[in-house]
Amino acid sequence: MGWFLLLLFISGVTWLIWSAPIILLIVPVLIYTEYVNGKESKKHYELLINGRENDSICTFTRYFEYREIDTWVIRAVYEQLQNYMAPIRKGFPIHPTDDVFTDLRIDDEDFELDLIEEIAERTGRSLEGSESNEYYGKSDTVENLVYFFNNQPKVNET
Repeated sequence: MGWFLLLLFISGVTWLIWSAPIILLIVPVLIYTEYVNGKESKKHYELLINGRENDSICTFTRYFEYREIDTWVIRAVYEQLQNYMAPIRKGFPIHPTDDVFTDLRIDDEDFELDLIEEIAERTGRSLEGSESNEYYGKSDTVENLVYFFNNQPKVNET
């Protein structure tokens, strides 16, 4: 059965190349592009992580005035971003000054559709009326993201 499946696969690839020879050009270019992007991405994250080996949530929290900001918001933002960055490195050291899109390279759709919702749910904050929040549309840094959620009303207060 295994030989039959292998023969079927090879036949399918042969037919595909015969009917669309452009694939012989496109596939290697795509593979090479993905390889180069992967190397560049790895180098980017290594440079970002350098000097942050001992950073933790404690380092992150000290950046904020914890008497003025809900510490649960600080923790939720930090941990949700760490969960997102886990495939890059478990325990990714996040700084408040990191740009969400440039430094952490978080996809716009993942950020808006997943992370924002997860952080809102975890913090117990509502996203209703977020347009009136002074940090609305300015959550490009981790610090502003913390301030954004800190300024949002709690769900049971809406």
